[in-house]
Amino acid sequence: MEKTPKQNRFEFVVLAGQRARQLLAGALPRESGEKKVTIAQREILRRKVEKLAVDSGQ
Repeated sequence: MEKTPKQNRFEFVVLAGQRARQLLAGALPRESGEKKVTIAQREILRRKVEKLAVDSGQ
C-alpha cells in the first residue's frame, strides 16, 4: 500500500481501526473487498474517508 503524504503510521493505524469498526457496525463501504480491515485501509489511502477532529471532553 502506498503512503499518503503527511500521515504517520500511528495515525494510519488508528484511523483504519476506527473505520473498520464502522464497517463492522454496518457502515457502507466505499471500496470493494472481503475483509473489513483491508477495505478500511484502502479507503484511507485513496482518501475516500476523511479524519474528523473529535473533542475528548476533558
